Amino acid sequence: MTAILTGAAIAGATAVSTPQDFTRTSSLRLAATAGGPVTSQPRGIAAQWVKTTDAPSGITVKLPGRTKVEHDSITMSGKTFQIRMYKVSAGKNKVAFQVTDMHGADTKAALDPAVRGVAASTNGTVSRNHPLEVAGHPAREGRITFDDNGVPSVVLVRYVAATDHLVGLVASGPAADEKGVKQLYQQLTGSLHIP
Repeated sequence: MTAILTGAAIAGATAVSTPQDFTRTSSLRLAATAGGPVTSQPRGIAAQWVKTTDAPSGITVKLPGRTKVEHDSITMSGKTFQIRMYKVSAGKNKVAFQVTDMHGADTKAALDPAVRGVAASTNGTVSRNHPLEVAGHPAREGRITFDDNGVPSVVLVRYVAATDHLVGLVASGPAADEKGVKQLYQQLTGSLHIP
């Protein structure tokens, strides 16, 4: 899997106002496209979901299989933000969890640009982008449609502005299996715990 979360999350923290400014090739298409290491391939929604903890932040979710953390960082306006990503394939669908350390940055201001950044990174279209609250934290949820090598696809994404962290949750896959993508997304977002 390659890039859906990182560029969107970080660019939002810098108050950049145009979607093309959110594009980052190294990790922004994270859950939307195939590729990259996956340590287990579960059998859809009925698979054993595994509690995954981002050790530095203590933030946890359940993923449909075991994974290893991947590290990245981005420097914006002279400040480097550390990023930890966890991603798993579930058949043709992808699930991802990301924590970006944003000490001293306005995580709430990063929410809308992060969702728009996912669309920009996939050359997709935002069909939903609305605010919500998750466990007392401001959040934003979006639905993006895009073409993945000729396959109409969908990304469901939620960003949560936790204290000093921007948390990204993503499920994606072929639009023909949007019901399956939505099931994965609901399981993922329902399992989020922010200490």
